[in-house]
Amino acid sequence: MMKTLFDQYRRVHLVGIGGAGMEGLARLLAAKGCVVSGSDLADSPSVALLRQEGFIVAVGHDGQFVQGVDLVVYSAAVPADNPERQAAVHEGIPTASRAEVLGELSRAPLTLAVAGTHGKTTTASMAAAILRRAGLDPQVLIGGWINGRPQAEVGSGEVFVVEADEFAGGFLHLYPSLALVTSIDAEHLDYYGSLEALERAFGQFLARLPFCGRSVLAGDGLVAERVLADLQRPHQTYGMAGDNDYRIAELEERAWGSRFALCFDGQKLGEIELQVHGVHNVRNAAGAAALTCALQVEFAVIADALEQFGGADRRFQCKGEFAGVLVVDDYAHHPAELAAALAAARQSGRRVVAVFQPHLYSRTRDLAGAFAHELAVADYVVLAAVYAAREASLPGVDSAMIAEAMRTNGYKTVAYLPDREQLVAHLVDICRRGDLVLVMGAGDIGEVAGELIAALAAGEHS
Repeated sequence: MMKTLFDQYRRVHLVGIGGAGMEGLARLLAAKGCVVSGSDLADSPSVALLRQEGFIVAVGHDGQFVQGVDLVVYSAAVPADNPERQAAVHEGIPTASRAEVLGELSRAPLTLAVAGTHGKTTTASMAAAILRRAGLDPQVLIGGWINGRPQAEVGSGEVFVVEADEFAGGFLHLYPSLALVTSIDAEHLDYYGSLEALERAFGQFLARLPFCGRSVLAGDGLVAERVLADLQRPHQTYGMAGDNDYRIAELEERAWGSRFALCFDGQKLGEIELQVHGVHNVRNAAGAAALTCALQVEFAVIADALEQFGGADRRFQCKGEFAGVLVVDDYAHHPAELAAALAAARQSGRRVVAVFQPHLYSRTRDLAGAFAHELAVADYVVLAAVYAAREASLPGVDSAMIAEAMRTNGYKTVAYLPDREQLVAHLVDICRRGDLVLVMGAGDIGEVAGELIAALAAGEHS
C-alpha cells in the first residue's frame, strides 16, 4: 500500500527531521524506497545519528534545500513561514504535515494506535515488544528511544504499532484498527483551549475506528468515563477498580520494579513481573497486555515480553551511580507526570533531589501552582530555566514562578538556577551519598544527567 502511495514521491525532504517522531518517519520512508533528506534548526544527537546512517541533513533552514524534491514534509513545530515550506509552495512542490503522512502509513492492514496525554510512548513500546516476542515482526513508529536507539522499524508483519500524538489534532489523521488511550489530562491547552475540547478530540480519534475495530481504555476515571457517552465501537477497560474488564490485582511494589496479577472478567490470567518502576508503569503494562490480548497473543508470551522490557529512554531511566548518588532521567513535563516520577523515586527510600526544567512558557504560566504542589514531595528542588521549544517568551513568566509558589506554601529547599553550569555545580555541592537525583523535563534537561554524572565521577577519582 505505502510503496504504491509513494511511487510518485521518490525524493522526500523532512523539515525538522531531528524532532521526536520525524527521525523515525525518515527511516520508514527510506526503508520503503524513498530518497530522504532533511533539515533542522540545530545539531543534535538525532541529527548526528541520521548522518551516520547516510541521511543528508542540513542545519538551518533555506529554501534551496527543497530543490529537486517531490514532497516536503514538516513537523508540527515548523511554522508556515519557514523558508523551506514557503519555497515548496512557490515552486509547486506538494507539502504535507508529519501527521498527514503518518495517516497514510496507518492504512496498513492492521494499525495499533496508542494515544494518551501520558504513558503512550512506554505503552506503545511495551506493545511492540510483546508483538516481537510473539513472532509478529511489527512495523513500529514510536517517538521515544530505547537503549539509545529510535523506535522505527519496518517489519515483515502486517501489524503497524504507532504512537498517536494528540498535539495539534495529529492523531485525527490516523486510520487505526485497534486503539488504546492511556490518559486524558489538561495538556496542549494552548492549542485546544480547554480540557473539554481535548476530550472531544479523543472521542473523534476513537470514532475513526472501523465498525469492526476495538478500543482499550484506561478505567479508574482516567479515560473511559470521559468518552463512553459518544463511543460507538466495542471497547474494554483496564485498571485497578473491580469494574474494569482487565483488572490489576495483587500488586507488589518493589525498590526497582513491580509484580501484579492481571484478571479478565474476574478470572486470573496470570502474573506479570516488571523491571520498570512505578504504579504508572503497572498501568502501562496492563494496557499493553489488554491491547495485545485482542490480537490473541498468549498471556505467557505477554508476561515474558513485559518481564524483559527495560523501559523507554528518559522514562525513569537510571543513568548511573557515582559517589553514592543515583541519577535518574525522566521526560516528565506535566504535573501528573511529575507526580508519577516522584512517587517512583520516593519508593527507593533515598533522599530525593528533583531537578525540573519547565517546558513551554504557556504551560509554566498555566500550571506553575500545580508544578509547585507536585514538586513539594521532593526533599530538595532545583529549577532550570524554561525550555521555550516552539514558543516565544512571555513577559514575567519563568521558573521563578514555581519557586515562589513553593516558598509561599512553606517549602524552603528550592533553588532557581537558570545558568546550566551553575546548576550542575550546585547539584555537586548539595548532593550526598545515598541521594537519588531525579532530572525531569521534555527539553534539553536530560543533558544535565550526563553532566552531573561526569562531575561526580571526576570528584570521585580526583
